[in-house]
Amino acid sequence: MTTFLISGGRGLIGKTLSKTLKMQGHKVYKLTRRPKRKSHIYWDPEKQSIESKHLNEIEVIINLAGANIGEKKWSEKRKLELINSRVNSIHFLRKSAANMPKLQYFISASGINCYGYNKHHEMTESDEFGDDFLSKLVKEWEKASNTFKEICPVGILRIAMVVDKKGGALNKIMKSVKFGLGSPLGNGQQYVPWVHIRDLCRMFVHCIDQKKEGIYNAANGYLSNKEFMRTISKKMKKPFFFPAVPRSILSLALGEMSTMLTESLKVSNDKIRKTGFTFKHESFDSAMADIVNNDN
Repeated sequence: MTTFLISGGRGLIGKTLSKTLKMQGHKVYKLTRRPKRKSHIYWDPEKQSIESKHLNEIEVIINLAGANIGEKKWSEKRKLELINSRVNSIHFLRKSAANMPKLQYFISASGINCYGYNKHHEMTESDEFGDDFLSKLVKEWEKASNTFKEICPVGILRIAMVVDKKGGALNKIMKSVKFGLGSPLGNGQQYVPWVHIRDLCRMFVHCIDQKKEGIYNAANGYLSNKEFMRTISKKMKKPFFFPAVPRSILSLALGEMSTMLTESLKVSNDKIRKTGFTFKHESFDSAMADIVNNDN
């Protein structure tokens, strides 16, 4: 049995990953500003405050903390919030690790949108960062995570769009498709990297078990936005005949954030595969079939 500490544990990934670890017999504590259970530990990174209970038990930290990228338009104030919620929380965790004598490993979420967009080849972990906002955010995020290298091995997963009907972008997309409003976004030809929630959790466990160091693209694969939307509609048995939503409309509604939907990105998952990791869902068709037919 391993004792875990999860920051951001009440989010989509955190809930599923916590459940996965507990089913494997591990002990899981979650950092939260609103503790409601014995397994919750109060913290407030902005106030540099954390409960000391159980910290001396922690062997692995899983960092998932960060304000929701898609929740609000990216004003300059919001951009600062998105960066600080990730970077400052990690720095506070690093400071708090002084009270974790058993800490053996640190693994953090990161973003797949770090390479910039509209590249024609598959991006690998050794490729350079882009020069847009998300690229700069991820660069600072990963820099903060790597401060843990001073005390333990560090793993970083650059996570693609998480495919799960319980939350995230897919949840919102499925709601519109449910009402027969499925259609491509932008020109529909842009590539969308994706990862199934359970494959992502399996990847976290795989890296933790082997104490993998370094950065890994966390994506089952990628496909065009048109095929992405068509597959969702097909699996939900809903029509797919509406014209594409113009890029200009998305830009007007979402501002700079619309680039996450309209720009193209291909990523390679060869590096994680070479560690022995295998995906349960090799195609988006398989992933959507599982999600639509699975109520868990």
